[in-house]
Amino acid sequence: MAEGFLRHMAGEHPGEIEVGSAGLGAMDDMPPSRNSVIAMKEEGIDISRQRSRMLTPEMVEEYTHIFGLGSGHVETIRAYFPEAQEKTFVLREFVAAGLDVEVPDPIGGDLDEYRLTRNLIKEAMPSILRFVLTGDPAKPK
Repeated sequence: MAEGFLRHMAGEHPGEIEVGSAGLGAMDDMPPSRNSVIAMKEEGIDISRQRSRMLTPEMVEEYTHIFGLGSGHVETIRAYFPEAQEKTFVLREFVAAGLDVEVPDPIGGDLDEYRLTRNLIKEAMPSILRFVLTGDPAKPK
């Protein structure tokens, strides 16, 4: 879902951002879950053609920014790829102070759980886009 949102928003900045996603425990070439496709379709974004990929050392080297949905993801990425320390962040760490930074994994949950996850990701996207484009990590006021 995060890839879908960022890819959609990056369309407003052609040539400035390349978007990709990969997981730590992902199986390559799996389609998104039915509930994630439905939740994103409600936002007008089609993610049905996205496919899962396992995070590789080559991706870590190539990507300028890496975002995990929670602190556990980020800690694991940094443990496996120490060279990614400075470019790996929790997706919601730049949202307004006082808001939870963790995004729950809705796998196996119902559509409402996917909507909650979608909304938490969506809320983070403007600050992520600003950070990627400008390097400004300032949290919104």
